[in-house]
Amino acid sequence: MYHLNSKTEYPFFVLKIRCVTKLQIWDYTGSESVASIPNTDVVDWVLIELRDAPDAVSATPATMIGRLAAFVSKDGSIVDMDGVSNPYFPHAPIPQLFVVIWHRNHLGIMSAYPLTEISGIYNYDFTTGADEAYGGANGHKEIGTGIWGMRGGDGNSDGDINNLDKNDIWLPDYGNTGYLNGDFNMDSQVLDDDKIDIWQPNSGKGTQVL
Repeated sequence: MYHLNSKTEYPFFVLKIRCVTKLQIWDYTGSESVASIPNTDVVDWVLIELRDAPDAVSATPATMIGRLAAFVSKDGSIVDMDGVSNPYFPHAPIPQLFVVIWHRNHLGIMSAYPLTEISGIYNYDFTTGADEAYGGANGHKEIGTGIWGMRGGDGNSDGDINNLDKNDIWLPDYGNTGYLNGDFNMDSQVLDDDKIDIWQPNSGKGTQVL
């Protein structure tokens, strides 16, 4: 049994949460649920996937050993359903474990290196450099000085940021507020800045994760 303490960084600023239906795009049917959002640090959901492989190149979907829905906090850390604890997987510690993070409108990322395990707790921080994500600068981007994070703009969650995301997701959502996949900058409004600041610079990029 082990816990996962993985950190990612997102351009998220407000609290807008929903689960279950958005995770079905990855054929995930887990039982995680909450009666209410546990605290104001929680900003969204992510799907964590663990892969047991000798190296990142070999960490294909066939090596997946577990998945779990979890919360992402304002500081980019990923937490369990209580909004505080590390995500928990009921497995014995594994020496060569890679983590994949999926999000509803950002490109998925995978750790470039095996996670470090100490006393049953695995740690990984994607934010510290380009080489922390599989694919390097193609896998994620510098979203602030010295801070790396997931690329936004993949509104249909198909692993590519292209005109389909703009025309089929952002445009129909334009002018609306709420929890919408066209809200690429996660401010609860779908406006021009979602296209100009997030979709446009990321257009043509794709996930490096199989």
